[in-house]
Amino acid sequence: MGKILKYAKENRNTIYLALFFVFIGVISGIIPYFITNNLIQRFIIKNTVSSWFVLTASAGIITFLIIKAVTQNIGMRLSHKAAYNTLFDMRKTFCDKLSRLPLGIIQNNGTGYYKKKIVEDIESMEIPLAHIIPEMIPNIVVPIFVLLIVFIKDWRMGLLSMASIPFGIIPMMLMLKTGVKKMPKYFSAQNRLNNNIIEYISGMEVIKIFGQTDSSFEKYENSVKNYIKYSTDWTLSSCKGMAIVTIVLPCTIILTLPVGLYMYFQGMLSLQTLIFTLMITMGIGVPFNRALLFIPFFPRLNYAISELENVFFQAELKTGSKTDKPKSYDIEFDKVSFSYEEKTVINDVSFSIKESTMTAIVGPSGGGKSTLAKLLVHYYDIDRGEIKIGGENITGYTQEALMEMISFVSQDSFLFDDPIIENIRKGRQNATDEEIMQAAKMASAHDFIMGLENGYQTVVGSSGGKLSGGERQRIAIARAILKDSPIIVLDEAMAHSDAENEDLIQDAINRLMKEKTVIVIAHRLRSIMNADTIMVINKGRIIEKGSHDDLMRCSDLYQQLWSANEKSYNWELEV
Repeated sequence: MGKILKYAKENRNTIYLALFFVFIGVISGIIPYFITNNLIQRFIIKNTVSSWFVLTASAGIITFLIIKAVTQNIGMRLSHKAAYNTLFDMRKTFCDKLSRLPLGIIQNNGTGYYKKKIVEDIESMEIPLAHIIPEMIPNIVVPIFVLLIVFIKDWRMGLLSMASIPFGIIPMMLMLKTGVKKMPKYFSAQNRLNNNIIEYISGMEVIKIFGQTDSSFEKYENSVKNYIKYSTDWTLSSCKGMAIVTIVLPCTIILTLPVGLYMYFQGMLSLQTLIFTLMITMGIGVPFNRALLFIPFFPRLNYAISELENVFFQAELKTGSKTDKPKSYDIEFDKVSFSYEEKTVINDVSFSIKESTMTAIVGPSGGGKSTLAKLLVHYYDIDRGEIKIGGENITGYTQEALMEMISFVSQDSFLFDDPIIENIRKGRQNATDEEIMQAAKMASAHDFIMGLENGYQTVVGSSGGKLSGGERQRIAIARAILKDSPIIVLDEAMAHSDAENEDLIQDAINRLMKEKTVIVIAHRLRSIMNADTIMVINKGRIIEKGSHDDLMRCSDLYQQLWSANEKSYNWELEV
C-alpha cells in the first residue's frame, strides 16, 4: 500500500480526508445498533420505555443513517477524485518514462505491451486508491474496536462473535493461493490478446490483399479463446470460495445466537449481555465483510505494480546535459559493439564521416545496416566504444539537443491522424504555414497535396493510411526539410516508392541532403553511386569501404550486391 501512496504524491491529503469521512460514516452506521440495543434493553428488561424515548431513539437512528450516507458519499467522491488525478499523473509519468527509454526496446516490445501497462495496469490502481485505502481501513478498525467492547463486556461472547472469521478467512486464503498460481498465465494471455488485436486491425489491408483473412483471424480468435480459457478458469476456481466468504463473514451471530441462548438458559449469561452482543455484532458484520472482500485484490495489484515498475525502473538512455552545438558535424564510430538479446549485432565497428559529405552503408539483409543508423540516432545504448559528433560523445548531450542535430527518415515514416500541414509541422513546431508549404514544394509534395479535396487540411488517417506509400514518404521528407538538421540519416527511404514516385522522392532527397552530413542506408545501389564513401557491412562488421568504382574493382561482396541489384532493376523495367 505504501508503493501506491508513493504514486499519489500531492493527492495523498485528499485520500486522507476521504479516509476521515469514511471513518465517520462507518462509525455512524454502527451507532444505530447501540441505540437499538438500549431501546430493547429498556423495553424487555427495565420496562421503562416512553413514547418520547422511542421517538428520540428513532430520530437518532435516522440522523446517524443520514450522516453515514452523507459522509460516505463525500468520502467516496474525494477518494475517486484523488484516484483519477493519481491515474492521470501515473500515465503522464509513464509516458515521460517511455520518452527516456531506448526507442528500439519500445518498438520490440510491441504496442499491445505498453497499451496494457498504460490502460489496464494503471487503471487497476483505482481500486486501492478509491476503495481499499478509504474503505478497508475504517471497515476493519471500527469493527475491531467494537469487538473489544464486546470482549470487555464478556470475553466468551467476544470469542463467539469472531467465529465466522476463520470460516471466511480459510476459503479466502485458498482463493489467494490459487490466484497467485493462475495470474501469470492470465496476464500473459491478456498481453497476447492485446498484441494480436492491434496486429489484426493494423494489418487488415495486407490480410485482405493476400487473402489471409481466415488464417489471420484464426490467430486472433485463438488468442481470444486462450484469454477466455485462463480468465474463466481463474473465475470458476474462485466461485465457491467467494460464495462461502460472502455468506459466512457477515453472519456474526453464527455461534453467538445458539451458544448464547444455551448459556442464558443455563444461567451462565445475563439477558442484557446476550442482547447487547447480538445487536452490536450484527452492526459490524457488513463493514467487516466489506473490508475483507478487498483482500483478493492484493495479489493482482502486486502483480500489476510489479509489471509497471518493470518499466518505471527500467534503465534509461544514457544522456548528458550538453545543449550547445558541436564544433563540427563530423561523425565517428570508435570500436562500437552492440548486442540485442545476447546476440551480437554490431561487432567492433570503427569509421569516421566528414562534415558535409555523403556516406552510404550497404550490405546483405540482416548485416547491421539499419542498426548502425539507429545507434547514431540513439535508439539504443551501445555495449562498448563511443559514437561521437564533432568529437563529443553523443551520450553527453540531452536527447533533445541530439535530435536537433539529426533528421531521421526511415522506410516506415509514421504520420499522425492529423491534417497534412500538422504532420509536416512536427519537424518544427513554430514553423509558419508558408515555411511548411515551401518545405512541401522542395519535397515534391506540394502538387499532390493541392490536388486533394482539402489540400493541406486533408486528414491523412491512422498512420497516414489515406495516402500512398510514396506520398507518405514525401511528407516525411518535407518534415525533415522543415527541421533543417545538419545531419541526415536516410534508412532505405525509397524502399516503398513505385516507379512513378521514385524520381520525385530522389529529387526531394537530393534537396534535403544539400550541404548536410548524410548517411544513407540503401538497397537500390544506383541511388548511392555518387556517395563520397560507400561502406560494406556484413555480420556486424565493416568489411570494405571506398567509392563505387573502388568497390567494383576490389570487393566481391559489393560486386554481388550490385549484380543482384541490376538484375532486379532490369526486371522492373521489363515489367
